[in-house]
Amino acid sequence: MQFLSARGGREVVVNARWRTVPLRELVQPVETWNPARSPSDEVFHYIDLSAVDQYAKLLTGAREVPCSEAPSRARQLVARGDVLVSTVRPNLNGVARVPDQFDGATASTGFCVLRPRKTEFAGSYLYHWVKSPSFVADMVAKATGASYPAVSDRIIFDSLIPLPPLAEQRRIAEVLDRAEALRAQRRAALAQLDALTQSLFLDLFGDPATNPKGWAKHHLEKLCSIDAPLVDPTREEYRKLRHYGPDRIERDTGGLLPAKTVEEDGQISAKFLFDHDAILYSKIRPNLNKVALTKGRGLCSADVYPVLVKGDVLTREFFWCLLRGNHFLSYAAEFSNRANIPKINRDQFLGYAAICPPITLQREFARRVTAVEALKKTQRASLAELDALFASLQNRAFRGEL
Repeated sequence: MQFLSARGGREVVVNARWRTVPLRELVQPVETWNPARSPSDEVFHYIDLSAVDQYAKLLTGAREVPCSEAPSRARQLVARGDVLVSTVRPNLNGVARVPDQFDGATASTGFCVLRPRKTEFAGSYLYHWVKSPSFVADMVAKATGASYPAVSDRIIFDSLIPLPPLAEQRRIAEVLDRAEALRAQRRAALAQLDALTQSLFLDLFGDPATNPKGWAKHHLEKLCSIDAPLVDPTREEYRKLRHYGPDRIERDTGGLLPAKTVEEDGQISAKFLFDHDAILYSKIRPNLNKVALTKGRGLCSADVYPVLVKGDVLTREFFWCLLRGNHFLSYAAEFSNRANIPKINRDQFLGYAAICPPITLQREFARRVTAVEALKKTQRASLAELDALFASLQNRAFRGEL
């Protein structure tokens, strides 16, 4: 064995028989794109950072944008098989491969685009390497910037990768692909259960956009409150509580991800204190649709609203699904699309006119949601086991022990 060190980054044990090579020697340049050279009414596919599912490491879509409205960051032409690595907040590991349907799309300059030289480098091996804890830790160590830590393309290109023979690269990638496929099946099962919850919502209450059942409507300021106290997280009474930021809320599903304690997370600035009956709503980049039911007392960042419903008119489960529905998502996007840093403020949030069905019907819905959530808990436990297996395989793969 030997140690691989990428210019001061975290050291990683790899197989002593393998070469370690800077990524720049194994990838080729991508074309730049100038929207001014295309007809203004021509539409192109634009891949921005929000298009990557950071958990599944997949592209979830691309926006169709006329050339006349091209964002300033839309400057990189990508091809199928390219590996995209987000240079912003490397701890989130925003990584994805470009699928066939986005061949020729334009990617944000917030991605470092890695296009393998296929004669000596397997794209699938590269994809698994940039997802590995070793690579992520190296990027996090080299990131600069307090609010939005980032690395440059140069840092990624200069990073070292263990390079076994091409046949071995493909074998490693195949093993990890199979393990990843099992994880994808569990994620798909969870997505289906989540879709079931939304179907139950629409069946009982109708689409909030059209309100076909004629429910009364009220602004959220009359139905809920955002009154959680700001506290000093360094005080002894709060240090052992869990700390939740937007990155600890799963996109779309509303699942809460494992979180560190305030002490473990090194939090020192004021945080919101919430109780077990709160709903956590991420106000930053609301198009990511991060809304979660709390499971106990904890602290959350200023980027998250801890919302309390008025129990005589709303149930938590009803409100949780309402906030994750398409109608509220569209409402929030109208405000957030107008800003450089997308977010929805308190007044805009509370200004939403929500349907308000009878509380008895909401409680019936809550009982059904509770049953579905129990099934999701079982699936999540299975997924956690598969995640642990995958992490072990990753570690062994790049040490040459598979």
